[in-house]
Amino acid sequence: MLPLILLLVVTQLPCVQGDSTAVCRCKQGSASGCAALDPRKAAEIAQAIHELKIDEEARQKQAASSTSAKVQESSDAPEPPDCKGQQHHVISKPIAKELELHPTLMGVYEPRDSRFVTKAVDEAAHCGYQDWHRKIDAEVINYWLRTHKSATAKEFETFLRSVYNRPDMRARFPRGF
Repeated sequence: MLPLILLLVVTQLPCVQGDSTAVCRCKQGSASGCAALDPRKAAEIAQAIHELKIDEEARQKQAASSTSAKVQESSDAPEPPDCKGQQHHVISKPIAKELELHPTLMGVYEPRDSRFVTKAVDEAAHCGYQDWHRKIDAEVINYWLRTHKSATAKEFETFLRSVYNRPDMRARFPRGF
């Protein structure tokens, strides 16, 4: 059993360019290459390599599916059931993600940064990631962060305060931000 495990581990290492040995052919999943090494184990090794490839493909599909679900969830997530979320995080996850790419504001803020939280007037004013929230995030990201590449934290926070002092936002968050 140990030689099989060792061979399976070795088969996971890439071949060196120009290597046409039986070991390399076996690494690439060729049963005939494995057979040249040990004819008795060729079928077993080929089956094990095949199963490893299927497992890897399944892991990749799962990762792709998970990533696509997260993107969909963050872009148009339905309102959560039993929503009681009246706390609003000014630095949302999408804004924080963009901040991590910003030349001068990188590393200054965190997603859902506890320093930047305001309270909604009621449950209807803020429950989940509503349409108005996505629009504010898009404005902060597209209009401001991507066009103010040399902004300071103070300038960014002044802009955020101006957004939260607008009449429509004051109706949702009477204390502003």
